[in-house]
Amino acid sequence: MRLRRNSHPARRIHSVTGVGLVLQAAMVGVLAITAIQPATACTVMRMTIRGKLVIARNHDWPFGEALVITNLRGIEKTSLAPIKPATWVSKYGSVSFCQFGREIPFAGMNEKGLTVDLLRLPGATFPDPVAVEADPNLTAVNAIQWVQYQLDTAETVAEVVDSLSTVVPIPMLPMVETVHYFVTDSTGDVAVVEFINGSAVVRHGDDYRLDDGKPKTHACVLANSSWEDSQTELQNNSSRMRYGRGVRLVEMANEIGVEIAPIDYAIRCLRMVAQGPLTQWNLVYQPEERRIHFRTQNSQQQRWIDLDDLSFEPEQTPQAIDIDRNINGNVVPHMKAVTDADNERIVNHAFDHFVPAGLPSLMIKQLLLDYPSKLRSPQTAP
Repeated sequence: MRLRRNSHPARRIHSVTGVGLVLQAAMVGVLAITAIQPATACTVMRMTIRGKLVIARNHDWPFGEALVITNLRGIEKTSLAPIKPATWVSKYGSVSFCQFGREIPFAGMNEKGLTVDLLRLPGATFPDPVAVEADPNLTAVNAIQWVQYQLDTAETVAEVVDSLSTVVPIPMLPMVETVHYFVTDSTGDVAVVEFINGSAVVRHGDDYRLDDGKPKTHACVLANSSWEDSQTELQNNSSRMRYGRGVRLVEMANEIGVEIAPIDYAIRCLRMVAQGPLTQWNLVYQPEERRIHFRTQNSQQQRWIDLDDLSFEPEQTPQAIDIDRNINGNVVPHMKAVTDADNERIVNHAFDHFVPAGLPSLMIKQLLLDYPSKLRSPQTAP
């Protein structure tokens, strides 16, 4: 079903995907696994500080090991969806933050200033694979890889929203991929994309904007309850409390004086919604400056990446740096060509610490380890 552009309060798209033979056995096995559920956490806020856009995000998760990786333009890709995998050529370069391997990021920003963040949503239910399989207009990407797909292909929030009529996310590890998405662009636009009862619910458009076209404050924050549930703040609900606090911090951002630097204010905001030892990273995007600041629980120094300092040409080798590398300031000079060993290290760590052992998880783990070898520029494709 194709998405019509309108300004209804909640835009719903019935989208589905089908299950292919390669991953079907693994999917069935993983669905049957009873695992420790990840902590319900993470908060993201989009704010304007003295006229400048800043997006601040806490990544709250049981572990923080990750790679910060560059992704190149002009690379042919086929998704890791369990059925009807989408294919595309990356249009934009980006920097992404990956814990489950290359191309499977939880967050990132591309060279056009589009940011995409994935957050935990325990009640998320993605489209029915059987229905997606039957719909000739739909293909699928892995629910986490949806982040990278958008960084590769979209410049604006509107383009992300439009893509839902043809490409939908489908989980491969359902216990991990109960998520929703927060998307912003360099114009200041913002959208929340959730999958509720198998349909996409998109908070974007005139109902979420002020008369001057700027997003309403309540549309500029997301935690781990659905956006609709977040509108009622509960004192005994961590997610709704963080959402409410985030709304107030975004409102206050418009009033801060010149004595506080925008990055310092953003970091203060992230501390106000932190989850103690669960808060593994702080990310701060500056889309107009094409800069990403980050710090971690294990490496408190303020570090940054200027995307203008990077090359995203397809003939380049993707660069990476350990997110916990104990350095300060600009990390671009310290980035090195990402290797299979780098990717294997973070994939092994994620599976060892989070995914129960067994044949299904081993099959999916091997797919993630092998995936980078399947990426190539059109010039080198056989």
